[in-house]
Amino acid sequence: MTALFRLAAEPYAARRVFAYLLDGLNAEIGKGLTTASVYDLSRMRSRRVFSENVEAYALGGFKPLERNRYYETVIASNRHFSTTTIEQIAEVFFDWEKIRDLGFESNMNLPAIADGRVIGTVNLLGPRGHFTQETVARALAWQPAVTAAFLLLNLEDTETATFHPDTARAARPDQA
Repeated sequence: MTALFRLAAEPYAARRVFAYLLDGLNAEIGKGLTTASVYDLSRMRSRRVFSENVEAYALGGFKPLERNRYYETVIASNRHFSTTTIEQIAEVFFDWEKIRDLGFESNMNLPAIADGRVIGTVNLLGPRGHFTQETVARALAWQPAVTAAFLLLNLEDTETATFHPDTARAARPDQA
C-alpha cells in the first residue's frame, strides 16, 4: 500500500498507479489482454482509456452502455464480472467472436468503485477456464489500486485522459 500512496503523489499519478496495478495483476493472475474503460453513467456511456492491443481495441470516444447481465452485475450492483468460457462471454458481449479470434475464452471485469458507483473497469481476457474462483480472488485484492487509478484519472480531463504513457504530455502539459 505504501507504493500506491507514493505513486499517487507523483506527477502522472494515474499512469504510474495504473502501471503498478498492471504489474501486480500480471504477477498475481497471469498475462492475457487488458483494457480499461471509464463510465459516464449520467449519460449511459463508456470510453476505453487503455488497451494492450490498440488495433483490436482502440482508444476512443464514448459508446452507449447496454442494459444486460454485465450492466446489472458490474454497474448496478458494484460487483466484478467473470466468465470461464467463450459461450458465457457470447451471452453478454457483442464482440465475442473478436475475443475468440484473439485467442481468449474467459474474462474478468474489475470495477473501480467510488462514492457508491462504478467509475471505471479494468477488463481482463484470458484463455478458457482462466478466471477460476482462486484467480478472481487474487485479482480482487487489487481493487483498491483499480479505484485509486481511476480516481486519479478523473482528476484529469475525463473526456480525453487515458492511462497510456504517451498521452501524459497531452493531458498534463504543465508536467512535461
